[in-house]
Amino acid sequence: MFPDFIHWTGRLLRKMGTRMMERASIRGIWIDIGAYRGEVTIGYAKHNPGLRIYAVEPNLSVAIRMMGHAPNFVVIPMAIAEVDGCADFNLNEFEMASSLLPLSEEGIRSWVGLDSLGLKSVIKVPTIRLDTLMNQLGVEKVDFLKIDTQGMDLAVLKSAGNRLRDVSKITLEVAVAPVPLYLGASLKEEVLRFLDASGFTLVGVESQTSGQEENLTFIRTQDA
Repeated sequence: MFPDFIHWTGRLLRKMGTRMMERASIRGIWIDIGAYRGEVTIGYAKHNPGLRIYAVEPNLSVAIRMMGHAPNFVVIPMAIAEVDGCADFNLNEFEMASSLLPLSEEGIRSWVGLDSLGLKSVIKVPTIRLDTLMNQLGVEKVDFLKIDTQGMDLAVLKSAGNRLRDVSKITLEVAVAPVPLYLGASLKEEVLRFLDASGFTLVGVESQTSGQEENLTFIRTQDA
């Protein structure tokens, strides 16, 4: 997650939220994966008591700062992955760039706009599949799923398994730079193919980070 992603997604959600609040207070279930400090969604929880947001953030020191701000903003200090268990989490010098995936040295050298990229430390974090999380929480339907997991977005989608059919809208981030910043990061084309086969239609594309990343928004239009 980089600063202009926060600003763009915030504008998108504010617009969506304003339209919905013209009719009624926002209700339903949102899941914010890679929530970082909750900048994108925590305000909606505070102003919409009928909305429940699950904020998933594996960096415990960051997750703690989000806790206790609203009773309907539930912080889960874990990482979403394709396997329930644990994994190495790469804490980077630029904290928002931390990821389950390691940085690419070539990607760092070619990245435009940040000079502070680099590995700070590696910690073990608990991991959980998205379908496991939804089942354990008793979530029947997700009205909005936001994913910003630094190259892991497709893995997060795959971890939903058959429960992806219970998600109505998705906003996620993909890298489009010539050299990916993270080793093993999924390609935009892979994400598009997967979500198309899963019954989603692309409805929004926003360039960011000097054209090195895009934010994609999808809505469910058919059953896969």
